Amino acid sequence: MNAPAWRIWLVVALMCGWGILAIRFGTRQEWPMAGLSLLLLITNGVTLYRLTRHGK
Repeated sequence: MNAPAWRIWLVVALMCGWGILAIRFGTRQEWPMAGLSLLLLITNGVTLYRLTRHGK
């Protein structure tokens, strides 16, 4: 898949945001929100893998 560079950077930024939120919710012991943040982090990681696996 030939993804535009802006889309790859957007997914990377979203992954950083979800990771930060997961850490924050985990330290506050808000487990449902931490789990949701981790799920969205993993989903965006899979999306990033699919966007970049074939290269440009």
